[in-house]
Amino acid sequence: MSESDLGSRCRSTAGTVVRVFAGLLEEQAVGGQVSVDAIRRTCAVVGGGGEILDDLYASSERSCQDIFVLRQMDSQRTNYIGRIVTKAFAHVLDDRASGITRSHLGRFFTALRMILGEEVYDELQGRCAAIAAEVSRGSDGVTRWEAFYQHPDVMLIRERVLVSIARTFRRFEPRKDWLMIVMNSSPANRSIGGRAFVAAAPARREAEEFGDAKFLLVFGALFASCDPKAMDDAHRADFLSRWQVAPEAVFGPILVELARLRTRLAA
Repeated sequence: MSESDLGSRCRSTAGTVVRVFAGLLEEQAVGGQVSVDAIRRTCAVVGGGGEILDDLYASSERSCQDIFVLRQMDSQRTNYIGRIVTKAFAHVLDDRASGITRSHLGRFFTALRMILGEEVYDELQGRCAAIAAEVSRGSDGVTRWEAFYQHPDVMLIRERVLVSIARTFRRFEPRKDWLMIVMNSSPANRSIGGRAFVAAAPARREAEEFGDAKFLLVFGALFASCDPKAMDDAHRADFLSRWQVAPEAVFGPILVELARLRTRLAA
């Protein structure tokens, strides 16, 4: 039985308490028998205050509190499409030198929703929600995100999103300019909580500006796994069966444009 099984922590705590209780009774047994008074005293020791099980009870309570907080946080992570896409460039977000921060994500998700369209976005979100519930079933209620990302249907959803982005950026420069507008539309104000906003310092606005270099970091990571040359025959055949077009026709143009941008920025 794994730690993620529903009720496993409670069973573990209860099992420890029962074993301690039985051990204390054995110590007080005379001729294999324990008096009622001894049982009552032992119950008071095990069930009440005292040093014997205080650490166990405290540890169990902390564990339950941690799980409650984790589950509460997990319940707010419902932007499944955003999580699927963001995973591809999570290492960029973790690199402070990249200049790309989580404050950019909201605008990127807005652009992603516009690329997919409301109807498709909502459909994919619904499918992802069902998968997230499936990979959490029988556990402590917290989504097992790695299992979610590796789910066959999620991998197909990820492919569908990347195909949509690649097709949208077939007219590369106009679409890149459009994305820059969306990504830099966040004003000169920033929230400080509630409905209060203050003007962002010029240096902050400049640091957060989403330009060609940041675009290349994000899109390069997004399409790193889409190089048709790296696909084996089975992968290529599956892709062709799903989309009725070769992967070169879908991903080739955007990969070429990203290579050109990379060369231009390196010059």
